[in-house]
Amino acid sequence: MPGVIVLAGGRGTRMGGVDKASITLAGERLIDRLLRQLPYGAPVAVVSPYRLGMPQVCESPLFGGPAAGIAAGHAALVSSSEPTTAIFAVDAPDSPRILPVLEQALESSDADAAVAALDGSLQPLCALWRTKALTRALEELGDPRNKPAMHLLRLAGTITEVEATPAVRDIDTLEELRLRRERLATQR
Repeated sequence: MPGVIVLAGGRGTRMGGVDKASITLAGERLIDRLLRQLPYGAPVAVVSPYRLGMPQVCESPLFGGPAAGIAAGHAALVSSSEPTTAIFAVDAPDSPRILPVLEQALESSDADAAVAALDGSLQPLCALWRTKALTRALEELGDPRNKPAMHLLRLAGTITEVEATPAVRDIDTLEELRLRRERLATQR
């Protein structure tokens, strides 16, 4: 079972500066929807400066970007002895559905990370790392503030790509949120 880092602390600027973790989709907050889909008992580090009513950590200084959030989450999971670490973003609340595929891809390779690819683009915030490789990449990265997750991913020795389903698509704008809500309403 992997340790899990959930990045839930962005500024949400493309959505008008809202806390994305607290946005509701199908009657539940994005953070709760994502956490519900994780393996039971998995060690989880939720990274967010917003009060979510659950244990969480923050990067310092706040809003330091994805790599800083990953570093803060990784530090919080340091007592976990899990051999792998999953990284998910709260604005892609259904992304944990791909975790079994990421696990299979990583287990059947000697890669340092298995990463979802959607529409030909790698999704570094939907990935499963070997924990030792993530530790090494964070050390090589140095100060993670204001560095993109893709920069961290480039420090992995090797990666294996996993073709993703639309479940890993993130919600970045109010229009994307509206469309996702409509799609879910028609599926009921």
